[in-house]
This record gives sequence, C-alpha cells and structure tokens, in this order.
Amino acid sequence: MFEFSAGWISLKDRTLIQVTGSDALHFLQGQLTFDLLTLGPDNFGWAAHCTPKGKVLFTALIVKTGETFLLDAAIGMSDPILSRLRPFILRSKVRIEEAHAHFSAVGLMGRDLEEGAKSAGLSPLPAVGRQDERSGLLRLRLSPDRLMIIASPERLAELPAPSALPSQSWELGNVREGIAEVTPLTTDRYIPQWLNWDRIGGISFRKGCYTGQEIVARTHYLGKVKRRALHIALDSAVPVGTSILRGGEVTGEVFSCVENEQGRYEGLAIIAGEEPSDLVIEGAPPQALHILPLPYALSA
Repeated sequence: MFEFSAGWISLKDRTLIQVTGSDALHFLQGQLTFDLLTLGPDNFGWAAHCTPKGKVLFTALIVKTGETFLLDAAIGMSDPILSRLRPFILRSKVRIEEAHAHFSAVGLMGRDLEEGAKSAGLSPLPAVGRQDERSGLLRLRLSPDRLMIIASPERLAELPAPSALPSQSWELGNVREGIAEVTPLTTDRYIPQWLNWDRIGGISFRKGCYTGQEIVARTHYLGKVKRRALHIALDSAVPVGTSILRGGEVTGEVFSCVENEQGRYEGLAIIAGEEPSDLVIEGAPPQALHILPLPYALSA
C-alpha cells in the first residue's frame, strides 16, 4: 500500500477522549452506531454519532482498556465531541474528558510493518482488525500496513522516537483504507452509509436505540444507498467540499484530499450514482478525477 518503509509517526495532535464511570457502557450504547456489547479485550470498533436526522457529527475509533472507553478521532474534534456528548450525561455516572493526561498514541506504518515492529521489539503483532495489550501497550492492528499504539505518555517515551514521516501519512492511510473520518470541515453533512460506515462494521442494525437510528435504519432497510465514499486520485490539491461534476451537473463533492508519496493527491469523495465515470472537479479549468479501488466491496 505504501512506498515508504515502516516508520513511526506521532499521533499526539489527534483527538483522544476517555469515557469512564459505571454507566459508561450504557451511555455510549445510546449515542453511537457501533454495538459496544461486541467490544472485547481483543477487538476495536468504528463508531459514529449522529443528529436525530441521521447526519454524522463525529466518527471515532473506539477501544476499551480496563473499564475505560477511548475514542480516537481526527484533529480538531475534541470540542465538538465533548460539547455534543456531555449534555446527554444528565444523572448518569459518566465522566467524559480529554485523555491526553493519561493516554497518548503513536503509529507505526508503511511497508514491511512486521519488520519494523520486530526491530522495535514489538513482535508478534495482532492480526489485522484485532488488538492486544502487552507490557502497558494497547496495540491496534488497523490494516496490514498500520499499527496504532495507545499507552501512558511515560510508556510511549520508551518506544523509538517518531520518524520523519510526512504529517499527512496517517490521513493517507485512512484514505487508502476507505475510512471516511469526519473532521470539523465535514461534520453534520452526511449519513453514515454515505461514508461507507456500514462497510467497515461501524453500524449495528441489531442493537437498541441510539441517536439518529430511525434514519440510518430506514436507509438500510427501505432503500438503496444513493451516495458512497469513493477513493479518488487527483493531480493537484482541491479544498474539501469542492463540487464534482458529471456532464456539467453536480454529482458529489470532495470529502478529503491529501498528498501522497509521488507528490500527487488522493482523497475520498462522496459521489452519487452506480457508474462513477466521466467525472471532473469543478474549477477553472476543471480537473479530471480518477477512481481508485477500495479495500472492501460497496455492495453486499
């Protein structure tokens, strides 16, 4: 997936929220699309929180360590998450706060990930999609080429110093793995299925009620998903939200755009229709858009 060899990248600027308290599980179960009852010591999940109209306000990777739930989200999402969830606490025994005083995160990513882990004394790694906890390190294998490690700041200081990987490398990993991570620029605009959240296990259609469930379930059971997040390639950078045209008509918009190893750009775009062909990015002049493969199927 990546042309660069496995190296370390600091994730300290990403949002990391911790939820604790005896009612934490029940509270989060009523707020997130993911079924937290399936969360165990060897797996993590992808979760979204929606408005009552089903629009995604934030997305997060969610993991449990001991009795603490951790939500990892994009840079700049701390205030949106805290301000959204805290009003729902009411009398519940729940505490929601930034986790950086207790936890921090680093990433190991690139080709030959196993070799990179071995050289740091971290072998063997958990299987893709699984996690484990060893010697104070919570290790999440996001893909064949990406590993996230969450631990106390003191424990992480014992690992190799972050390499000089480009700061956008982690976001590039999300793009190539088809993880449409909501940012402050893309909040409250899309339903979860438009972001392919159902294709990465981020929506449970069997759990109890959660905010926005009616719209999300109706989309699943009564109609075909009309828009999807597609992996795109571009020659130059374009702003998030830029319109995508087919035959002069708007058919979608750019969701993310990040520089890759070749100095070109890749991203995700929310596009309507089953045949994404003859697409251009709105501009002067318009820029041709190319569709790249995703690591999962968009239809069941």
